[in-house]
Amino acid sequence: MKWGETGIPEIHATRLPGGMFVITEKLPHFHSVTLGFAYRVGARDDPPGREGIAHLIEHMIFKGTGELDAKKINIIAESHGAELNGFTDKEGTCFYARFPRDQSRVIVRLMRQILALPAFAEPELIKEKEVVREEIRAGEEDPESCALNLLFTALFGVGPLGRPAIGTLDSIDPISGRDLSEFYRTNYCADNGVVVAVGAVDHTELVALLSEFGNQKCGQSVRLPSLPGQRNFLVRHRPDISQVHLCLAVPVFSYADPRRYALSVLNTALGGGVSSRLFQRLREEEGLVYSVGSFIELYQDTGLLAVYFSVEQQKLARCVGVLKDELHRLRTEKITREEFERALVMTRSAVLLGMESPINRMFRLSRAYLILGRVQTWEEIIDAYNQVTWEQVNNLIEELIIEERFYGSAVGPIPEAEMKKIIF
Repeated sequence: MKWGETGIPEIHATRLPGGMFVITEKLPHFHSVTLGFAYRVGARDDPPGREGIAHLIEHMIFKGTGELDAKKINIIAESHGAELNGFTDKEGTCFYARFPRDQSRVIVRLMRQILALPAFAEPELIKEKEVVREEIRAGEEDPESCALNLLFTALFGVGPLGRPAIGTLDSIDPISGRDLSEFYRTNYCADNGVVVAVGAVDHTELVALLSEFGNQKCGQSVRLPSLPGQRNFLVRHRPDISQVHLCLAVPVFSYADPRRYALSVLNTALGGGVSSRLFQRLREEEGLVYSVGSFIELYQDTGLLAVYFSVEQQKLARCVGVLKDELHRLRTEKITREEFERALVMTRSAVLLGMESPINRMFRLSRAYLILGRVQTWEEIIDAYNQVTWEQVNNLIEELIIEERFYGSAVGPIPEAEMKKIIF
């Protein structure tokens, strides 16, 4: 499978004998390679009582194999100019490396060894758990992170998507090296992942280097569906802070839904830039907030469109009133053609600017494959945005911007009962 012409990016895709899919995007004039091993396993796949295990595996994966300890891995990587890293989100985990193209053979072999034989040694696990505990404590103290976590719990309850990706202090405590090994063996395997390389990559060479990688098939693992939350608004009383951090969100469709392109344009018009409805009204006209914005999160089977802002407690009632007024005006008046054209240009430009980042290109290619089951080219994405119409965006407003459908969360110095009176 191949796309491209001389002088522009080329995408190739090959399935290895063991079942792992390899996608490469060769970028002219690049001197480095970004190589990612992405897997369809994230926080929503953590077993009950072991929340945070996928995130803990991401922390532990570079801590040693049966033959190499963490220090040796780092020495090999940095001796060849490579950076190793990883990330975990609600639905996926990615381990990746960035390196000069002339070091491809060494680093590909190193990554192959790391992922094929992770040790998950108890001494390293004990130390890394303490690192994760600090990460959890920092998130709990940060009111913005706390408000976002509460929002997901409001939307999705205690189900898979309602849990924080990093777990809790209680949930990571009992996780053992054996737990990590069993979870890794069951989920991080050929039929549940993809290898994506972007930059100065030779597809044929990479396929040859990975020919014996990814032969293991996944065990019995079933992703649980997302569940609706039981409470539409959650509050955490924080008398130690002066501002209220507020999130409001409405459930939307999945990543696979073609309407996601129109939703991105709506998000830009609502709160995606300094010319957006919310920024202009709450900051520029009313002077109530420093920052306000909207965002979308799309998953395999669901998604959300959300608004976030922080405000001094004495301004909360006024701010909520203005926000509700703006959402009501959006629903009744929709967006103008001028707003639509501006939001479309901004949204499309954000995609084009993102194409300049090889990590972003790797992430988009891997996510599309893991959710859609196919390679999605940049040309296809841009074309999809070019097909979005003013009518489609306004139809989404009619469908989604309904006050009774909103969920929310708030963190701040106002007690819960009083907070709810102000907001509702």
